[in-house]
Order: sequence, then C-alpha cells, then structure tokens
Amino acid sequence: MVTLIGRNGAGKTTTLRSIMGIARPRRGHVRVRGEDITALGTHEIARRGIAWIPEERRVLPNLTVLENLRLGMLGSSARNGADVLEEVFGYFPRLRERIDHRGRFLSGGEQQMLALARGLVSRPSVMLVDEPTEGLAPLLVQSLTEILADINRRGTTILLVEQTLEVALRLSHRLYIMDQGRIQFEGTPDALRRDPTIQRRFLEI
Repeated sequence: MVTLIGRNGAGKTTTLRSIMGIARPRRGHVRVRGEDITALGTHEIARRGIAWIPEERRVLPNLTVLENLRLGMLGSSARNGADVLEEVFGYFPRLRERIDHRGRFLSGGEQQMLALARGLVSRPSVMLVDEPTEGLAPLLVQSLTEILADINRRGTTILLVEQTLEVALRLSHRLYIMDQGRIQFEGTPDALRRDPTIQRRFLEI
C-alpha cells in the first residue's frame, strides 16, 4: 500500500491518469513488472491488471448496480463471474441489497462502494484509488479504510491518493508527499509522524 498525499493541485490525480494512459507523460516511463507501458492505450493498460477508481466515481447512472459490475468484468481473466460477485458483496453487502437500483439513485457512499467494487471485479493486481474518502461521513470513512486494508492484505497492490493525513498514515506501508508536481518526501508513516516540519510545509493549508 503506497499513498500519494499533498494539497489540491499538487499533481496526484495527474500521476494516476498518466499511469492509466489518460494523460500522456511528457517525459519518463511507466513500468509494470518490468514492462514499459507508457505508450499503451488505456484499455491495454487495464488488461495488464491495473484498475483505476477515479475520484469522480463515474458510476453509470442509467445502469443498475449489477450492470455496472458486469461492465467492470469485461476482459477480466476471472473464470467464474458469480464467485467474483460474491467476493465483492462480501466487502460491500449494501450493494447486494441495492443490486437492481440504478446508479443515479445511489447515495454518495453507495456510489463510492460501487466504484471500488467495479474495480475489484476485474481481479486487478494493482488498484489506483483516487480520494476514496472525500465527502463521506466518518463512519463510512472508517469502513472503507478497513476494506482497503483487507484488499491489500489479500494480495492486491494499491496506489492510493488521499488528502486525509490520518487515513494515509493508517493504511500506508510507504508514502510520498507531492507538491507542485514534485516529490518532496518519501518514507514510512512513522518517519512522517516524526517530522512535523514536513507536515506543516507541504500538507497544512
């Protein structure tokens, strides 16, 4: 679990978009398991096992929960779709209750659950998760934090963009602070906790 943190406009979301081939990097390379994927199309990058959960969630409003999930399974290597759905409903039982509801009738928290679940059903090896706790009630933030930690423990690498420092410190094995498109700190959560100067300089508003 690697977390990228920083103020608004620091370049965090652009980093994820560059990895997915949505925003083309002007220099440098993106490599996955040694393969340079910088020039690949977004659909090809997704087929390399990378799932993107955008900040805007992008739940399709006229499709049901189940239909949104089935879209996420297109191109997946999973052999049994029913088993995959059962796995994500284990994480998000609320989605099972809302399975026939269209996306536009879901609450913000339910849409965030669906966005994460739609990424999970593709059985990714890497998940890029952008601001999953933004705008959510504290109880739901705690629940999503636990779910992300469990997904990671089960073997999925997560690159997380997060503005809430405590969430980042709780989840991360390693974290980076970005400011104006540059990495200003790299280290463990404990190292950042011991450095209030860095926190004040790059994270406080």
